[in-house]
Amino acid sequence: MVDSVNSSHAARPRLMPVSTEASPGGASGAKAHKPVSAVDSVKLSSSASVGVIEKMVEQGPPFDAERVSRIKEAVANGNYPVDAKRIADSIFQDYSAMTR
Repeated sequence: MVDSVNSSHAARPRLMPVSTEASPGGASGAKAHKPVSAVDSVKLSSSASVGVIEKMVEQGPPFDAERVSRIKEAVANGNYPVDAKRIADSIFQDYSAMTR
């Protein structure tokens, strides 16, 4: 059995715009939303940022050796499904995102 491989566009988070203005109308009796008055924020010092980056470099990228070996075995046995349309769609979407 072979696990499906997530394409880069499927793993990308989708962001939705959020309005902080009060909703129009009000005749329906619904409470109007109040604008956001405070937002939490976090700022790392330069030394903390460098420390995080050094730790990431030391650890290397996340890597699932077991999954890679299963995929290699499936490819070697001819049991790895290749969906050319899905690959082409993913490449096109990534190219479109880069050219925006």
